[in-house]
Amino acid sequence: MTSAYESDPIFQTNPLQVLNIVTRIQSREIALPDFQRDFVWDSTRTSELLGSIMSRYPVGTLLFWEQGEGQPFASRSFDGAPRSSGNPPSVLVLDGQQRLTSLYQALTGSGDERYFIKVDEFVDIPSRSVREVPQVDFEKAIFSMPATPKVGRRSHQLKPAHLPIAEVHQFDDWLDDYADIIGNDPQLALTAKEAKSLYREMRDKYINPLKTYGLPVLTLPSSTSMDAVCTIFETLNRTGKPLGPFELLTARFFPQGVNLRDLWDEAEANHRALKEFRIDPYNVLQAICLRVRGSAQRSDVLKQLTGDAIKEHWESTTAGFAGVIDMLQSDCGVTSQKWLPYGMLLTPMAAVWDMQKELKPLERSQALRRLQQFFWASTFTTNYDQGANSQMGADYSRLAKWITAGEGEAPEVMHELPINATTLRTATVRRKALYSGLICLLVKNRAADFHTGQTMTATRAAEAESHHIFPKAYLAKDQGSESSELMLNRSLIDGETNRIIASHAPSVYIEKMQTAYGEQRLTDVLASHAIASQHTSGLLRDDYTRFLDERLEIVIQLVEEATGKTIQRDVAR
Repeated sequence: MTSAYESDPIFQTNPLQVLNIVTRIQSREIALPDFQRDFVWDSTRTSELLGSIMSRYPVGTLLFWEQGEGQPFASRSFDGAPRSSGNPPSVLVLDGQQRLTSLYQALTGSGDERYFIKVDEFVDIPSRSVREVPQVDFEKAIFSMPATPKVGRRSHQLKPAHLPIAEVHQFDDWLDDYADIIGNDPQLALTAKEAKSLYREMRDKYINPLKTYGLPVLTLPSSTSMDAVCTIFETLNRTGKPLGPFELLTARFFPQGVNLRDLWDEAEANHRALKEFRIDPYNVLQAICLRVRGSAQRSDVLKQLTGDAIKEHWESTTAGFAGVIDMLQSDCGVTSQKWLPYGMLLTPMAAVWDMQKELKPLERSQALRRLQQFFWASTFTTNYDQGANSQMGADYSRLAKWITAGEGEAPEVMHELPINATTLRTATVRRKALYSGLICLLVKNRAADFHTGQTMTATRAAEAESHHIFPKAYLAKDQGSESSELMLNRSLIDGETNRIIASHAPSVYIEKMQTAYGEQRLTDVLASHAIASQHTSGLLRDDYTRFLDERLEIVIQLVEEATGKTIQRDVAR
């Protein structure tokens, strides 16, 4: 009898370089089984993965399944990769879709985001040396921008030191130009030759891993039974609560008489909003760390936070979260956690919440207005899409004085970061912060129920779903139309109205609605949803592009009112 240790394993192990995998995804030699879920990672998680690979840190094992004759699963390409060429793939990915899609899109410049490296974050020019991994702030060193027609020409955002990750294979050509720029800067006192030497060392340490990093791969042979594959896949995709910072700190502070688990249970019992908005108790610890250390970085929360600080600030901080949520629900249209643009944005706001409570009524009103402006500006500049921990620290340092007395500098989002009409015009529903922000603006604008004409209460708004204004099926008939999934084509629409809309042209279902409850009421309802309804409007003429342009202008006015900022109207399609 052959022992288990003498038997061949069901899988083979073999590391594959990143560039090899990307190339094989491009040629569709590697694909996904059709039952895999869609790509869901946001730009922050992709940036973190890129940073781990540049640091040569482990990023987990991939699971592949070789394909032979008559394999039972249909396959599909990775998001952003070329579609099927007719030839079946030789390998299907059972575990690793999110990581591989992120790497593929970043390294090929496909998908909704474009990723960049701030090369100067990796070098110390005064000492003529390349920084070690712990010295690099990867939240700053790697950033992304929405993929728009003008992304390559935004000189006010992209600088010579910003290397597109999709062009890392052309690093030496890029360096020739950048070294000349540095060599002509008298403040750096660095010759072009010295710059090339320094940045080539940086290339070898940080850029090359984006091509040569070996991802560990377990490969199941094509002979693996369907039962075995299903069991393996189900096991890999079971949900479970990972051990996080809150659990680690719970164990750390227990001997000091601070039982974080009991404190959190009590906080949820006292403040229903914490559970309704699924607040992570770790965010409360971050808010306390902001108060006592001015930082929300995980290293500071884990190392610098004390039991005494938690005892002093816990109750007021949890009450701060509840207070901020109540304000957002009452004054900003955030009816539920589903439509909260950024959960992390609550942390600095909760940390400063107590400061406005001691003000006189008129001063408190101004402070709350500033907090709301900060919320809206952060939402529509997508300021928390990446580097959220660093952003919380930077915002807290300015937010406290600014909201209470208008003293000191306002948070950078209030004057330094632009909101661009092009971004609003081209954003799809995948841009969660912008999409959620739009829905909340409509509720704030007293959006009326399409079916009854009544202003949506928080309950009605929470129950209504986001549906297409120009039906997806209707637009599909027009192959030249813009995407049906633009956020400007969505609004909160009750189920009854959505059934009336069906796949009809807008002019058809609008006529039915007008017959049901009159022209003036219909006009008022549409206006409450930031939709133009005059007889020449794009909606009534079934002109999708015109409708989008008209709605964009109305939405811009709402954003400007909410943020106190002026929107740049250089729309490009």
